[in-house]
Amino acid sequence: MTTPINYIPVKSIGRIRFIAVEDIVWIKGAANYVEIHLPDGMVLHRETLSSLEERLDPEQFVRVHRSAIVNIEHLHEITSELGRYSLVELKNGQEIRIGNAYRRDFFQSLGLDAAS
Repeated sequence: MTTPINYIPVKSIGRIRFIAVEDIVWIKGAANYVEIHLPDGMVLHRETLSSLEERLDPEQFVRVHRSAIVNIEHLHEITSELGRYSLVELKNGQEIRIGNAYRRDFFQSLGLDAAS
């Protein structure tokens, strides 16, 4: 595994913005782009979610859905629907669904049992 990155250079017309990885709240995949959600807004970056995930620190960023990665520093709580933990609520109030395929790894990364 390569060394995790500390920043992401995001190109836009006439400039390159350097996003500190520690400032990222969560990331949403959208085809060949990702929406990088920050405390003060969102920036669009041309890269696939899988490609970006490989470069992020797995101790800090966890995939919770096929189209979402969260920064565990911004987790507020995990809530259940119909007795099954299925939503992550972030400190900013945003909710992100936990995909069935990612539930076990997500809970293990937090030191929790996914069945409880």
